[in-house]
Amino acid sequence: MGEDSNPPATDRLFHLLADSRRRYALRCLCEHATQLTLADLADEVAVREREMPIGEIPAETVKRVYMALYHNHVPKLAEANVVEYDQETDTIALGDNTEQVEQYLDALE
Repeated sequence: MGEDSNPPATDRLFHLLADSRRRYALRCLCEHATQLTLADLADEVAVREREMPIGEIPAETVKRVYMALYHNHVPKLAEANVVEYDQETDTIALGDNTEQVEQYLDALE
């Protein structure tokens, strides 16, 4: 197995989970247990952040969530092999190291 398949170190996990947007994204993926489009994930994260239905959240807000996920959060999670992102289909799914991260997520809640 390559270096990328190694579980992330504890410090790195804490860094990944320090951001609430990444925690929301991971929790959504864990709850759905299937791949989502990044746009759907952005909707889900926006709903959790705003604590209101998606229809009441301005489209510009959801777009900002999408862009932050795309440019910042998903690459960090993918680098740690916690998620897998397919840019061609714009889909995101849980990665090989999700179980370890999910234990920390559960402890935080």
